[in-house]
Amino acid sequence: MSTTQVPEVVRRYAITLLEATSEQNVGDAVRDDLDGLQTTLASSDELCEFVDNRLLDPAAFTKAFEALFEGKLNGLTLNFLRLLAQRRRVHLLPAIVACAQQLLAQQAGIFTAQVRSAVALSPEQIDQLQQRLATHTGGKVQVDVEVDEGLRGGLVARIGDTVFDGTIETQLARLHRRLIGN
Repeated sequence: MSTTQVPEVVRRYAITLLEATSEQNVGDAVRDDLDGLQTTLASSDELCEFVDNRLLDPAAFTKAFEALFEGKLNGLTLNFLRLLAQRRRVHLLPAIVACAQQLLAQQAGIFTAQVRSAVALSPEQIDQLQQRLATHTGGKVQVDVEVDEGLRGGLVARIGDTVFDGTIETQLARLHRRLIGN
């Protein structure tokens, strides 16, 4: 998922899907379905355009989902797609899939850190960063690194709503506040 806040409606649908998954004991099947949906959406521009079309009738979405996924997805997942169509929320599908996958990873103790760095990080630096962030989360951390030349030095890591700012600018600002405060 991106570093932006997840809209509450997306989060609610993702949580609802996962709760239903838990109640019906089909967690592994739905997890596989989510992985497949993410892969399919990422590889098909036509499907993304179709899903993002808010002008189509809900029945058209339902018919298309049944034609594409009947027998390939767990019944719960297919019913969830039908629900999104009925509620005219199909355009949220990519975000709901990403959010649900993130929630599943967090339940498994795996967190994703979005990291912006002033320079490219070596594999050793990434490993070291993963270890340090793991001590803060209490779980395994996957790191997505993006080089941001706008940073003057250091890095910023975001895990969910928590931000670890280790940029030179922030460190200098802290030092400045300490010197003025004393």
